[in-house]
Amino acid sequence: MNGDRRLTRDIVLASIVGFLTGALAIPVVINLGIGATVRIPLMCLPIVGAAMFASALLAASLIADRIPSLFEFSKFAVVGVLNSGVDFGILNFLMLITGLSSGGGFLAFKSISVTLGVINSYLWNKYWTFSTSNSADARREFAAFMVVTLIAVGVNVAGADVIVNVIGAPKGFSAKLWANIGAISGAGLTLFTNFFGYKFFVFKKSPVAVVEVL
Repeated sequence: MNGDRRLTRDIVLASIVGFLTGALAIPVVINLGIGATVRIPLMCLPIVGAAMFASALLAASLIADRIPSLFEFSKFAVVGVLNSGVDFGILNFLMLITGLSSGGGFLAFKSISVTLGVINSYLWNKYWTFSTSNSADARREFAAFMVVTLIAVGVNVAGADVIVNVIGAPKGFSAKLWANIGAISGAGLTLFTNFFGYKFFVFKKSPVAVVEVL
């Protein structure tokens, strides 16, 4: 019974994450001018996101018994998509209202959007993915989180800066599109490094907690 309640809660939370991700996708679509390629009204993106994320987590739960860490990783991946939504949504919103997509303005916008993504990541991963809300060593946990995350943020921002401001947009690429290409540099790699860093270094459960769970 407790397992069913926990799964229901996880599905609801996944729906919320999907809804937020869909909402954050709207400024990206508008800023890139690709609304015509989206076959549904933009206002429906949050609903579609909620349904997709809930379905994905439900599917992961069905095979989690065979791969014990899959469900936890699925929650981490879902949160990771929301983090990207925060990053890209805020970045494109700022570019949209200012008209700036390169130079110092882009670097400032990217720093803001990544920082907000980091805050989002900490809260969701702490209280949902790894469920360490009652951690007795919260100060160490937060310090470890900042170490792991700031390394990833530094690589992310530096990589985006090099691609956007050093290399620059190739002929035929709009500045806005190239800014988004720069923003996703290293995203796949940081997904896995952050997962293992958070799981085994930041939000690791104490031996006592593990015994209690067992």
